[in-house]
Formats: sequence, structure tokens, C-alpha cells
Amino acid sequence: MTATKATGPIAVLEAAFRIIPGKETDFLAYQATVVLLAAAQPGFQAAYFGPVRDTTWVYFGARFNGEEQMNTWHGEPQHRVIEKSAPNWWTALYLRKWRPPMPGDVLGDRLMSETRILVDTALDDTQIQSVRQALAELGAAGAQPFETLTGHFEAHPFQFSGPLLVVPAADRVSYLLTTHWASADHFNAWPSSSSYRALQGLGDVSSELFVPLVETRTREHLRADKLQRDWEWTPEDRD
Repeated sequence: MTATKATGPIAVLEAAFRIIPGKETDFLAYQATVVLLAAAQPGFQAAYFGPVRDTTWVYFGARFNGEEQMNTWHGEPQHRVIEKSAPNWWTALYLRKWRPPMPGDVLGDRLMSETRILVDTALDDTQIQSVRQALAELGAAGAQPFETLTGHFEAHPFQFSGPLLVVPAADRVSYLLTTHWASADHFNAWPSSSSYRALQGLGDVSSELFVPLVETRTREHLRADKLQRDWEWTPEDRD
């Protein structure tokens, strides 16, 4: 499957947590309660979360019919209670919001793509290594350094997450490649590369491109550019 644009007025959340060592498994079970809360909200489309390979992050993504529905979920009282438990689980969190390009948009130099790989069974170690080899070409293809917390970057220009827990449940195993681009031309050229074809050899592959959703309201821990929110917790925060 070739890369395609998403369509419709959806809002997409890109977020990741750095989990306190030793609490990774328990956190994934706890996070499932957050997902159930999201799934009960009007406008909910999907949520997906799981470990980011070769990093200390756990990925969390969600889709709603629009920004207002996503904001309603963020402001729901039970969600606020869950947020207050944060220092019990993680030491850092960042989140960004995106939407599909719409007709007439000037795409600019800040773009995000989600590439899904759907397989019948979880990838084995040999297949994961083949993914690493394929993604080694992403920088040359124009992928940008991958920022996590403000001013902090991954060693590679992407995050590769999975296997993911997905709501609504899917009948195939899902992996997610998240990449940032400064040019739509670079993104559009990548599906023709040997790197992308290598991913297609593993399962069904599809890609979507998104542009930033700029925050229009006052938000905690919001950067000056209104494109990202991030937190870091210290041991004192958990006392």
C-alpha cells in the first residue's frame, strides 16, 4: 500500500512517556484505563500505545473527530484525576497535536507522518533487525531529527513502536513508525525508496501525513510556539 494523506477534520495526538524503571508492565495496564475513558468520549476514533523500540519511551497516540472532542477528553474530571497520579508512573512526558492537511493548506516545514505496519504475528528478532536496517536510510531520505522533550532528540530520526495495544481492537498486530519532516516532497518521495519497500516486505504498510494543530487556549506546560507541551518529574514530585 502506498503512502496516502489522511482525510477529514480529525485531531491526532502524538505523545510519549518515560516510565519509572520497573514499572513498565504495570503502566501499560494502567494506561488501558485511560484508553477506556477516551473511548467513552464523543468523537473518539482510536487509541494506540506501546513501547518505543530502542528507547526508554512508551508511545501513546489517539484520534478524535476534532480538536474540541479531544479537548473534552483532556478536561474530563476523571482524566484530571489520572493526570495527578503521573509522578507514580513516569519521569517525563511530551505531547503534540496534529491534523490532516486540508485543501489550500501551505504545508510548511513542520510535518509528522504515521506509518503503520500490520502483520499477522508479532515480528521476531530477525524481522526487527531488518526494520532497523531499513530505517537507517530515513535521515538520507529527509527525515528530521526526532525531538522528544523540548531540545532533546532521539539518536535516530524516528520512533518505532510496537507491538501496540489498539482500541478498537484489531485482528492483526500493529507497529507504528513516527517521523518528522521539513518537506512534503521528502515525505512523498520516501514510499518509492528501498527503505519503504523493505517495510512492505513485512506486512501491510500505509502512511499518513499531518500538519500541526496550534493550541489556541491557555494550557499547562505549553511551549511559547504553542506546538508542544512537556513535563519532567523529579524524585521530590513523588514524595
